[in-house]
Amino acid sequence: MNLTAKELFSETGKEGVLLELKGNQDVSIENIAAFSNGQKGDLVFVPDEKAFEVAVKGSCSAMVLDQKMAESSAQVNSETAVFISANIALSHAIIKLKYHDHDYSKSGWDRIHPSSVIHESVTIPDNTIIGPNVVIEKDVQIGEGCSIMANVVIEHNAVIGNNVRIHPSTTIGWDCVVGNDCLILSNTVIGSEGFGYSQDQFFNHHRIPQTGNVVVGNKVTIGATNTVDRGTYGPTTIGDGTIFDNICHTAHNVTIGKNCIILSGWLCAGSTTIGDRVVASGGAIIRDHINICDDVYLVHRAGVLFDIKEKGMYGGTPILKMADYKENLKIAQNLKGLVQKIEELKAMNP
Repeated sequence: MNLTAKELFSETGKEGVLLELKGNQDVSIENIAAFSNGQKGDLVFVPDEKAFEVAVKGSCSAMVLDQKMAESSAQVNSETAVFISANIALSHAIIKLKYHDHDYSKSGWDRIHPSSVIHESVTIPDNTIIGPNVVIEKDVQIGEGCSIMANVVIEHNAVIGNNVRIHPSTTIGWDCVVGNDCLILSNTVIGSEGFGYSQDQFFNHHRIPQTGNVVVGNKVTIGATNTVDRGTYGPTTIGDGTIFDNICHTAHNVTIGKNCIILSGWLCAGSTTIGDRVVASGGAIIRDHINICDDVYLVHRAGVLFDIKEKGMYGGTPILKMADYKENLKIAQNLKGLVQKIEELKAMNP
């Protein structure tokens, strides 16, 4: 990255929701840094007044301020460039992704590592990188601009889209499909065997083969140590733009909509359907064959035991609407006092 403030604003202004550029428009920007330790040549993102008090004492060359803080720009040294953003978090994401993401081509290996095992039926595009000990089986399709890192296994007939990064020791199962612009972190398994068994009269377990697949949409992130089970017959589906934190499990034949946010500890049993823009905070657990509508927030280790048909925020186990959940929490926090009051009433009326 080596741009003047004026060039950065011209290249990224609209895309990065930058509204205005003040101060020194010709200053050189070489790096993006934290607001707490910005140096000459650095661009920093300043989310609030508290952060601004720290950043303005430093020596960064440029800063991005939220629109609500535009008046604070008068306090900035005239040699510093100041960008005003309509959405500073979005500006941070777009600008850093464009100019300051990690370069995965710096692994030091050949583009296709000699230790990789790639079936002769597979074509690797010229701009895709294959790391050490990668195994790619028969009839796999690999897209343009991918980074497939050490010890990844991609089983037969899987399809990997364009610009996909698959981190070390991940497995993509047979027939599974991963869309474009996806990020899959280490030790994740997509297309693991769904948990399907039946029992006889002696309680012996008989496996039901899981012969479906997993279909992952575009711009999906699946965190480290996730498991996504393949369907029994049809697919397990993850919609475009959905992001998973680390350590989550999604069972067979689950359908998850678009732009959902799934945080650590997610456990979702089979044949459940999740709508669009559902947010599940840490530790959420979903029973099998549940339907959750769009625009639902699950908080406080939500345990979903029945369908959610109305958008809103729900918490606790079993889930309650947020107003009821808060009221119950207030009562629970005073249980000792309530018991004491009951005992007093019983003593008054033996």
